[in-house]
Amino acid sequence: MITGKILGKKYVINGISVNASGSIPDMSADIYYEVVRLIDGKLLFLHDHLERLQQSISGSEISYPGNQAIIENLDLLINENLFKKGNIRICLQNSNGNTPLLLCYFIPYFYPDPGMYKKGVKLHIYPHVRPNPGIKKWDDHFRNSVSRYILEQGVYEAALINSQNQITEGSRSNIFYIDRNGSLITTPERSILPGITRKYVLEIAAGEGILIEERTISKDALDSLVSVFISGTSPKVLPVKQIDDFCFDVDHPLLRLLMDKFNRLVQNNLTQ
Repeated sequence: MITGKILGKKYVINGISVNASGSIPDMSADIYYEVVRLIDGKLLFLHDHLERLQQSISGSEISYPGNQAIIENLDLLINENLFKKGNIRICLQNSNGNTPLLLCYFIPYFYPDPGMYKKGVKLHIYPHVRPNPGIKKWDDHFRNSVSRYILEQGVYEAALINSQNQITEGSRSNIFYIDRNGSLITTPERSILPGITRKYVLEIAAGEGILIEERTISKDALDSLVSVFISGTSPKVLPVKQIDDFCFDVDHPLLRLLMDKFNRLVQNNLTQ
């Protein structure tokens, strides 16, 4: 299944740069992966992503090549393409030999424009449950079907819902809610893919003394919530103005505080 061509002139496979020339990655195999964001030529929260990648493959037959090997592949990729911003996919999969196949390449990306951060975005509910929510493993059928759904509905993201009518996460993001008491609500970590941005949002909230509740929200309870936002590598912290027919406050003070604090954290991370 076509998932979009590799961007740039080169991609890197096991430390060797290869001409991309419109290459399309084969995502049909068992692939464990991470997507890291490049900002001003620097990789954001890289070690968090590498730690999660190592955790994802821990139950598989794939051996982890080590942080240094992956960092060297990423450095080569960036130097070969001279991009200053973008998204890089790091893939690990089995090969015929003892050494796992390590691929790094730039992928198409879409970052929200300033208007989306100001006015919020729309989400539509999509029925799906991740079979192994804590593992970041490529699911070609799901990824292509949900991408078509998002395009058909004309929304920014799909909110995944389970058989108990509970919203768990976004198809490529985590979801947060703010209730009338000013509490921050997020789905329990055991039920989702715990995002890197989500981790830092929770750390910021705890540092600000904000009450955090880990519980799953049903679709029927959406009308009792004041504000909603998603978090992720590409959107960072992005207000949600609507989920299906439910509308939310995109200017809630707590939401705006978390957006500001996270943006500052990003800048601090990039200067380290």
